[in-house]
Amino acid sequence: MSTTLLQELQGELRRLYIAGSDLAADDFRLKRIEPKFAQLGERAPVFKKLAEGIAELTGPSEAEARASKLQDVSLLLNSVLSTQGATAVEGLKEEKLQESGLTDLTTAHSYRQLAEVQNALSTSGGGRYEIVTTAHRDGLFRDLRLFPFAMKALNDPYAELADYAVRYILPSYGPVIVPYLLAGLDIQGGREQERRLEVIRKLGVDAEDARTLNLLVKAAEEGSDKVRAAAIACLGSHPDFEDRLIEWSLDKKKPVREGALAALAVRNSEAARDRLYEAFTGKDAMPAAEAVGAAPAAEMLERLIPLYAEKLRQEYTGEEDRKSKDKLWSELEPFTVAFRYAKHPELARLYLDLGANQSDYPALGRLDYAERFRTLSQAAGYLKESDTEEALEVLYALEEQSPDFLPYAFHATKSRRSPAELYDRYAGSGRGLLRTAVSKKAQAVQKKLIETLHGEIHVYENYVRRRLPQETIETQWDPRWLDWVIDRNDLELVSGLAAPGHPKLLPYLKKQIENTSNSYYEHYIFIALDAGGYDEETKYELLMSWMENKDWKKVYSIYHGETERLTQIPARFAAGAADRLEPLIVHMRFENLKETMQEVVHSLRKKAASDE
Repeated sequence: MSTTLLQELQGELRRLYIAGSDLAADDFRLKRIEPKFAQLGERAPVFKKLAEGIAELTGPSEAEARASKLQDVSLLLNSVLSTQGATAVEGLKEEKLQESGLTDLTTAHSYRQLAEVQNALSTSGGGRYEIVTTAHRDGLFRDLRLFPFAMKALNDPYAELADYAVRYILPSYGPVIVPYLLAGLDIQGGREQERRLEVIRKLGVDAEDARTLNLLVKAAEEGSDKVRAAAIACLGSHPDFEDRLIEWSLDKKKPVREGALAALAVRNSEAARDRLYEAFTGKDAMPAAEAVGAAPAAEMLERLIPLYAEKLRQEYTGEEDRKSKDKLWSELEPFTVAFRYAKHPELARLYLDLGANQSDYPALGRLDYAERFRTLSQAAGYLKESDTEEALEVLYALEEQSPDFLPYAFHATKSRRSPAELYDRYAGSGRGLLRTAVSKKAQAVQKKLIETLHGEIHVYENYVRRRLPQETIETQWDPRWLDWVIDRNDLELVSGLAAPGHPKLLPYLKKQIENTSNSYYEHYIFIALDAGGYDEETKYELLMSWMENKDWKKVYSIYHGETERLTQIPARFAAGAADRLEPLIVHMRFENLKETMQEVVHSLRKKAASDE
């Protein structure tokens, strides 16, 4: 049977564990699902037992009896959930576990921990991506029971989630899963089959694994175009297939040529490089560039860097029309693709000279702004990671040329100068003390500086944006930045740079609470309060003011962070908080808001009573 109803009940019971079993009395949510379990109970006694338990939980009883019943229903529910659906890896029996190579996986996690992930990878809808990525970060996919769901993710309707499985989840299991990826391979299939092969390419294939290599060759010869390309790309590290790869790189079908060129870039033999260079200077320039960009071997770069310099220095002798400019960019763009992740001393020298002496490279002057910026920004991106004064000076020259290069110079300055020197250069006297920039150039510089600060202050971990650690903020950022962002009323940056002892911080946050009625700014305000090191009473009063200042006729939801903070109010403030929150309920337009707030108020009153 579907576990949807069981998981719904599990969610309601979890809510009661947090809010308190007393709230189960006459709980309309439990009463709504009780008849559904009663109906199932006509066919299975266990569901009848669950229905009876729900009825007793919502009916009249003593507090202690209700708490005991909550435990009983939860225990029975978890027993039912643990028996629903297959929990073993398909095709993998217990007695063959030692042969599977998956012996480092465990089954130590509880069903409660796994159920949410299993549900996320078995359904559709919002919020699933965050559930899965968090589970991977927390190591839940090391549980054997999630392996089939990791495989299932390859065909997830949400492409970003499927791609995340390809990039992170499945490769984390190691080469032992290659047989499972090939076992279900449909060589005439589409994107899912292509993803299976992409994982195999990441993991690699043992040269002694003849069975796997034969299957890949079969897919390369007989599969659909996408499958052929992906299978061919898996063969680059095996010298026995070099002649075949060169032959496939000349195939009439573009996807097949792309896969072969990708494999030849990995192969990196003299013959492979010759074929790549031929493709790069011919009709397959972009596929060859993508291949080199994914596997930038030094020997190949040494052939392409002089060619790039030659193209950039090329003088134009004909009529300057749109067609000739398009042709020029079609010749230059493959180099920007091929050098995306490249590191080479000759490339560093070229980028230094390109940034410092642009007039020596006439081709730059004939490009559109976007094309020119893409060319120079790639040079700037390379130079910002170069730990030299020469690179820094070139970045400063580019920054003066256009504010669009400011992020590169800022990042390089931050890594080579003290926090005070960084502030003085970008926000000190003459550059950033005024609250509003006057000239158009000053406005553009200030706008780009604010964008850059956003990128530097917050970091991404597994696609989730996070604030830098407090220690990093206090040791690597001049405290004057906090004044600067407060003056410019950027709440997100204020939350990122907040630190204890700053005199302007609390008045600024109080003003934000007074002037904000219907937004999601609570997240930033209370992050700043936490970082500011304020006492519990101060944070409590501001939280209450935040809730009281909301226009509840317009607010559509209470955010998770708000309910979490409200239920965590210290016991000595709980009664007062309940008294202040309860009158807000009558102003709420939406029933779900009223229900949530009622639960919060009940939880606070219970906390206050237990503290007496």
